[in-house]
Amino acid sequence: MINKRSPHTIIHSFLYGAASVLFAANLYFLVRSLFAGDFFPVLPLAVGICIAGGLVIILFAEGKSREEDKKEHRRLSRVATQLEQPIMSLEEDIAYLVRESESMPAELRLKLKRMDTRTKVLLENVRDVFLTIRAGQGPIAQEKRVYDTCTIVNDVVEKLRPLAIARNVEILQKMHCEDAPVKVDKSLLVIALTHLIENGILYTITPGLVNVAVLKGKTHVRIVIQDRGVGLKQDDVMSVFTPFARGSYANQYDADGIGVGVSLSRMIAREFGGNLAFKQRKDSSGLEFELKLPLAR
Repeated sequence: MINKRSPHTIIHSFLYGAASVLFAANLYFLVRSLFAGDFFPVLPLAVGICIAGGLVIILFAEGKSREEDKKEHRRLSRVATQLEQPIMSLEEDIAYLVRESESMPAELRLKLKRMDTRTKVLLENVRDVFLTIRAGQGPIAQEKRVYDTCTIVNDVVEKLRPLAIARNVEILQKMHCEDAPVKVDKSLLVIALTHLIENGILYTITPGLVNVAVLKGKTHVRIVIQDRGVGLKQDDVMSVFTPFARGSYANQYDADGIGVGVSLSRMIAREFGGNLAFKQRKDSSGLEFELKLPLAR
């Protein structure tokens, strides 16, 4: 697993660490001077006041930054909601036209089907942006229930099998879990698995292969997706879980993506008490993602 610490986290840790060291050193000299009794501790007191003032400023700045972040999240969330409803209505209208298009010319039917496909992609992108914004504000699960892991994984694989066939990619399943219940919001887990398996299909060099395995442990179940794809350039590795970041090969293999699928999948996994990790295969022929979830008790 590759962990990335944000610049904000690094600076935050450095500032508080440095302030703590300075405060401890200042306290030492203050106590020492008080016990010595030969001079008034002007310098230690002055340094202590400066440190305390600096910490107050840092805390105030952080508070203001958080308030601005929350306002920005609320604005973006409102925009996403306003976009979602008209796009859903548009999708329903186009789907109706597709169903009623048998009497139309072949060229017009083809255009309607393309519109239907593009509208679905647009709606999914808006949904993912909306979920990513909400995840930054707090929990996004609507209702958690106990489900069988293998059943959900199998349903997602079957849903994506036509895409795999169209791209000349074979999906191999290995389900080693007769009883692997997890407590999740099913719709969110389906979104996460769809992104991971779909990425495997899209980035695999064709004709190719994607392995999907479910492995049950004592306390957790692991869902492993391996592809035989193009892998990642070294410069792209650290930004895999950064929302809206796209790799060097993204436009070539997934022109419709917006760079939130993997980061959103990890947010979803963590909300269920699990995690999402990845590694580049040793022969540089693709990636392996592992979604780990706690077993329901």
